[in-house]
Amino acid sequence: MWNAVTYFESLNNSLKLTKGKYTFCRVTGLNYLEDILSNIKGSSAYLGVDDTDDGVTIQQGGGWFNRRSVVVYILKKYDFNNQIDREEKTNETRLIHKKLLAKLIKDSGSVDGLMFLDKTRFPYHEVPGMFAAGTCGIYFIVTINEPTELIYDASDYE
Repeated sequence: MWNAVTYFESLNNSLKLTKGKYTFCRVTGLNYLEDILSNIKGSSAYLGVDDTDDGVTIQQGGGWFNRRSVVVYILKKYDFNNQIDREEKTNETRLIHKKLLAKLIKDSGSVDGLMFLDKTRFPYHEVPGMFAAGTCGIYFIVTINEPTELIYDASDYE
């Protein structure tokens, strides 16, 4: 099983645009940006990962798969009264988003568990207005379809 938290934390520590500049955080949804909010005074930029999706089991190509999604947040503080600052910071997060996707796609052929990356689409959303205590940025969704065995065994039932 692919560990999205470990993977994106390692990218945060190796990508030149984020290394030493973006605080890595774990979050559990758009409404619960716990690590970001608890680090709000000590940092001005965040790379957060939410791997708490509910998921769904699907049939694909004759087999069964657990489809789960991971949401990655790239957020940076900006001066609320300065739209030029907001635009610059948003453009930076857009560039980081593209760099992370490019690495993710490259790694899908060599990183354990990433071979099941759904490369057909990567939805992303820009954060409107002021968000999470004065940040702007982007978040995107990565989907993994991991194989699972669904084998009926009559001896499991009475």
